[in-house]
Amino acid sequence: MYKLEFYKQAARYYKKLDAKTQKRINIAVDEMIKNPFEGLHIKKLKGRLEGKYRYNIGSLRIIYYVDVADKTIYVDAIGPRGDVYK
Repeated sequence: MYKLEFYKQAARYYKKLDAKTQKRINIAVDEMIKNPFEGLHIKKLKGRLEGKYRYNIGSLRIIYYVDVADKTIYVDAIGPRGDVYK
């Protein structure tokens, strides 16, 4: 199992969400902790975000990278599909 850490921007966005959306993100995080590299909603990113992954939750995306040595997942950003990649 991996540990999870949110960066300030991601934590701030998460706190602003309604309870239903937070619950959806919590479910996604539980799946990411078990296996952050493979899954139905997980995709390895390319280009300037190479080395990071994204988790798809409807129109929201979670952008994260994994430190395998520390067994830690760092969540860079949470946001709508169009804005989170900027």
